[in-house]
Amino acid sequence: MTESPDLAVSFLAAFNDIEAHLRTQLRAKRSDSFRWMVRIAEKQHLISKEQAETLDAFAELRNAISHGQYNDLRPIADPRPDTVDTIEKIRSLLLNPPIALNVLPEQKVRSYSLEDPVSRALEVVHTTEISQFPIYKGTEYVALLTTNTIARWVASDLHDNAQLDARSIKEVLDYAESSDTAVFLPRTSTAQEIIDIMTGPKLPWSVILTEHGKPHQKPLRVVTGRDMRTLMDMLKIY
Repeated sequence: MTESPDLAVSFLAAFNDIEAHLRTQLRAKRSDSFRWMVRIAEKQHLISKEQAETLDAFAELRNAISHGQYNDLRPIADPRPDTVDTIEKIRSLLLNPPIALNVLPEQKVRSYSLEDPVSRALEVVHTTEISQFPIYKGTEYVALLTTNTIARWVASDLHDNAQLDARSIKEVLDYAESSDTAVFLPRTSTAQEIIDIMTGPKLPWSVILTEHGKPHQKPLRVVTGRDMRTLMDMLKIY
């Protein structure tokens, strides 16, 4: 928090910056309320639910500071230092949202073709923490191979265990379920956007980041549940 002798001034400055930014981003009318903008911003993945609830509460404080009665030219409500810290964090996250690709650890994406032997993926599972693999036909994405799919395939084919490694990925994908899905997003996707998608109603197994979010483009990173803690930590306001 910037040192200031007047916490109310610091609070109002951050609040006004947030309000102006939301109005511009949402192309809101002057008649649209701050709370309405907060709700729309949450739906559009600009802010988290926690941030939205906090801003709703801060709207009451803003009104008390701006419109309350004054004693000796000072507002009757004076925010606490931690309150100013919080609203300044929200302002920073909103005006400069963390890009997921910039905050997550570097990753060498392992992708395969339908004709590749599944043993190639099994070796990676055995030696790394990677558990999901984009599968391509030529340059076009066709499916996501997960360790869950592999486990279902192994369980169904235990009687032929000696030949498991020789099977193709195409054969293994016959055991994929409809939930074994990935969502494609562009490299500019924010941490908030990915969190909202990964925790949304469809619950994809992963988000695959490419240059423009197109399935035929080279995968830059596969974001999985393992990455969620890092992304969430970037958005903490308390």
